[in-house]
Amino acid sequence: MDVDDLPVERILSAAARAPSVYNTQPWQVEVAGSTVTLRADAAKQLRRSDPDGREMLISCGAFLFNARTAARRYSLTATVTTLPDPDDGFLVAAIELEPGPLPNTDELELAVAIERRATSRVPFDDQPLVADLLLSIDQAARDEGAELRLVQPSDPVREEVIALVRRAEAIAAEDPAVGAEEAAWTATEPGRDDGIPRDLLGPGASDDQAPVRRFRASTGNAQFEHRTTLAVLSTAGDTRADWVAAGQALQHVLLVATTYFVHASFATTVLENPTTRRDLGRVLSLGGAPQMLMRLGYSSAQRHSPRRPVHSGNEQDGT
Repeated sequence: MDVDDLPVERILSAAARAPSVYNTQPWQVEVAGSTVTLRADAAKQLRRSDPDGREMLISCGAFLFNARTAARRYSLTATVTTLPDPDDGFLVAAIELEPGPLPNTDELELAVAIERRATSRVPFDDQPLVADLLLSIDQAARDEGAELRLVQPSDPVREEVIALVRRAEAIAAEDPAVGAEEAAWTATEPGRDDGIPRDLLGPGASDDQAPVRRFRASTGNAQFEHRTTLAVLSTAGDTRADWVAAGQALQHVLLVATTYFVHASFATTVLENPTTRRDLGRVLSLGGAPQMLMRLGYSSAQRHSPRRPVHSGNEQDGT
């Protein structure tokens, strides 16, 4: 296959469907022939909430998994070298696209799920997930070198987990800089191609036990479910490589969930505060570092958050 025939733009458009905190889309790509270079975009880093760039690299890891998955749809194999330059903290990966075998059914299902996956911040059906899905998402996390700790309604630590979420939100509410960051990226105006539009923030929760993140700009209140599944994604270490791996594991989990018509929303505030993040790991008896807390459940289809377009040419910035 000639490199001019590679569907790079379609692969990158699919990769850009990856989730990111506040929909910041903190990635940049450059294309040279069949090689794609993925970089973290420092201009999109949340300096107050994410000073170390952990969430930024998780987002880039999710982009990377999407790129790998989308490539298989076109019978290409993405050979990935993560963090190829230890002296360049923003260079996430080099991706070499090469001809590969025809995709199998599972690979095609995941590739199709990229376009269907959407974060849902509305109330879910008040029921746990089916056992087959739980096994599948656990394996998806393991395939990418991560662990998934499920917190079911009957789990005795569930109330402690939700209490930590509320505590982290209360601490963040007292920090004007954190509030300014949230305000800059939420309740965005129509036509903007990043951030979270007001109508996608979802309503506020009417009680403290709702397993959902609260946004300052949310309008109205709703009764959220109490019996859906919470999941905490963790990695053995807490290095830059672990953060990229966590992002790939996160997106693998989300795409598998999407094939079961399950949506997710995220509670990142509890992980942005070092104290509540440490306490979350302690409460759950995790052997590693917690990287993401998500709520999984069945809900109506949601509109996708906006995305920046992929530009044609040798350099593609802001996908």
